[in-house]
Amino acid sequence: MKTCIAVALILLAAGCSQGLVSQGKKLADQGAYDRAVATFYEQIKADPKDADAWRELGVAFYEQGDVIKAEDALKQAADIRPDARTHLYLGLIYEKAEDYDKAVDGYRTSLSLNPNRKTQQMLEVHLDRLVAKKLEREVSLALSNEAAIQADTIPDNTIAVVDFDNSHLPPDLAPISKGLAEFTALDLAKIKSLRVVDRAKIDLILKELKLSSTQYANPSTAPRMGRLLGGNHIVTGSVLGIGDKTIRLDGAVVSTRDSSSKMTETNEGDIERIFAVQKDFVFKIIDNLGITLTPEERNAIQEVPTESYLAFMAYCRGLDYESRGMVDQARQEYRQAMTQDRSFKQAAAQDQVLARAPAVAAEQSMTPQQFETSLLSTAEGGLLTDGLDQFQNSALNDQQFIRDPESLDRYGNTPDAPDRTGEISNVGTVIVRGNLDAQP
Repeated sequence: MKTCIAVALILLAAGCSQGLVSQGKKLADQGAYDRAVATFYEQIKADPKDADAWRELGVAFYEQGDVIKAEDALKQAADIRPDARTHLYLGLIYEKAEDYDKAVDGYRTSLSLNPNRKTQQMLEVHLDRLVAKKLEREVSLALSNEAAIQADTIPDNTIAVVDFDNSHLPPDLAPISKGLAEFTALDLAKIKSLRVVDRAKIDLILKELKLSSTQYANPSTAPRMGRLLGGNHIVTGSVLGIGDKTIRLDGAVVSTRDSSSKMTETNEGDIERIFAVQKDFVFKIIDNLGITLTPEERNAIQEVPTESYLAFMAYCRGLDYESRGMVDQARQEYRQAMTQDRSFKQAAAQDQVLARAPAVAAEQSMTPQQFETSLLSTAEGGLLTDGLDQFQNSALNDQQFIRDPESLDRYGNTPDAPDRTGEISNVGTVIVRGNLDAQP
């Protein structure tokens, strides 16, 4: 009897707590933001660790246009218990302030916290557009202020990998230079102490300057590229074919500050084992930089994206087509790479990015207000996954109405249960997976 009373009191308290939050939300939905804010504060006064109340307080402030108070309240909610709705609004706040780095972080965090499917799709499209917008802005600023850029102000740990010179390769092998540069950048990004410049930014600058990548693969011209990119070091390379089956990769690490360069030793090997050559090249760059790797970093760099040479070449052709704006041809090559190797994650990722391209273009025709309205309308209801049900489950577990699974044996018995006699039958495990938020 005492246990039942205790559970009733706990659920009553939870109901009161959720009642205030629900009441505040209804007021906010009606546009009565001042009353909604007062209601959320009432709940926060009773329970300063109520993440839902802090989150909805932040949303109410955001709707009122007070982004400073909204950011503060949403940060409080995120510190207590992160959720997709909280970080979605933080992303919107930072985007309004044109702080694109923080906006991207906010949206990515929201995605990682499993919003509903439609919200996820909209966020992925918006992130593609936002990242491109951020890079375009950085490139425009760098080109317009090139004369004022001081190399000694560029952070020490920044590095950029430009496309390698492929002028000595036959046409059918020329795209290999893009793939080698791409995976070199991806491997260097696995080192926590380094900050690798987005290679899309390199492509943008080359297009703006109307220069080929070959012109910037030369160590003598790399320092200018470093200043424009904000990279303290530039990795350049030159790829040669020797006979029909051998590939050779020579490279250098160029300092943006003093224009000095350190050449890597020649890396040469069987073209069908191209990643053996590429990994050796990466480790020589790391030695040139004087970086000591952790065992985890070394293991991560040694991972080979694909064992299939045909898949790798298709991926390289995809990168080449994509750099020239030939989206359909690029997607065909990425899908060909996946056909050759279904586990080739980079090919699948690139194909997904290009698949979103029409949606990204469509979003560009929307005003920021239209996008925000559409996103929040899609997200409403699908981002709120916590609340009374979760609290009830916790309370019932605490009161032993629902047994803690870890305290039971495989047959659902507690340790003090009497031994079973006879044969056990019809025992099994049911695992439910999938999209349980009832969103299409």
